[in-house]
Amino acid sequence: MTVEQRQARRENQRYSASMTDEQRQVMREKRNQQNRARRRTLGPNCVVRNTPHGSEIGSNNLNTTDVVYQNLPVSAHILKTQPDCRHCGAKRFEYEPPGFCCMNGKVKLQIPAPPEELRRLYTGEDIQSQHFIENIRYFNSHFSFTTMYCDYDKNLASARDGVYTFKAHGQMYHNIHSFGNGDNEPSHLQLYFYDDDHSLSHRFRRARDEIYRERDISIIRCLVHILRDNPYSETFRSLGQVEDVDEYRIVLNMDYKLDQRTYNRPLTSEVAAVWVEGNDINKHFDRSITLFGNNNNYYSIRPSDGCYDPLSYPLFFPRAELGWHSDIPRQGIDISQINTTRQRNADNSG
Repeated sequence: MTVEQRQARRENQRYSASMTDEQRQVMREKRNQQNRARRRTLGPNCVVRNTPHGSEIGSNNLNTTDVVYQNLPVSAHILKTQPDCRHCGAKRFEYEPPGFCCMNGKVKLQIPAPPEELRRLYTGEDIQSQHFIENIRYFNSHFSFTTMYCDYDKNLASARDGVYTFKAHGQMYHNIHSFGNGDNEPSHLQLYFYDDDHSLSHRFRRARDEIYRERDISIIRCLVHILRDNPYSETFRSLGQVEDVDEYRIVLNMDYKLDQRTYNRPLTSEVAAVWVEGNDINKHFDRSITLFGNNNNYYSIRPSDGCYDPLSYPLFFPRAELGWHSDIPRQGIDISQINTTRQRNADNSG
């Protein structure tokens, strides 16, 4: 019995002790009514049969599986198909208002072509496409620079007491960790430090069991090659050969600015910088997160940051293209106007 249950029990006992005889009588009658109603309610294993002598209640001999799976819906609820946006071609959900995606054509972004090898994996033109698409969450998690965090029910997720269920409470977060992991195996962004090693043993050790291992390794090798031009990958690989990682710092730009209407492929110097301890790193970017080589602290990336998408979903943003943010410019608006407004808002809030 938990502490809360014991406390509730004590409160009930105190309340019962303070009741008058009339209140106890009312309580007994109420309980008797509930019990009579409960006895008249047929359980899942009961059935009413008509006999010459009247109605008769008996068992319908349902086993546990029959009870669990009875009265299931015969079809799944499917949202009605909606036409794609006629301005940008975005797919729309039922009840999603027109203009939700691009403000009825007022926002037009330059979408760079994906790397050819990645395009072939997505479109089914590669022999490994099916395995890649069916397991894309695993591969994105393998190459993600961030980790997902949430408060979830560990008992349901363990599947010890039934079907595996992932039940999260509250908000989900994407965190990015510093890279001082001591003697632990590298993970997430630390894996990029060693991607210049042709054996790629640090990644293959994280491949799954024998059923998938051979195909996982083949696709992992392909994705390492695809992401070599990713600015974040270039930054982290530069630390792969340093002697004392503890002395190094990586500063991530949380607010790099690109005019996504004409260009959306950042340079390495625009997204991150590598520093050695003792140098002044505070003013390199307007807003940044500093990762340290001598600890494993983590920092939350806000969904409104343009770097949230490329850090969390590198297979969708293989060149670290700027993701969604609140200052995406509309057609006819000069980028300098946006920067002026942002600076004014920052001055007012400061």
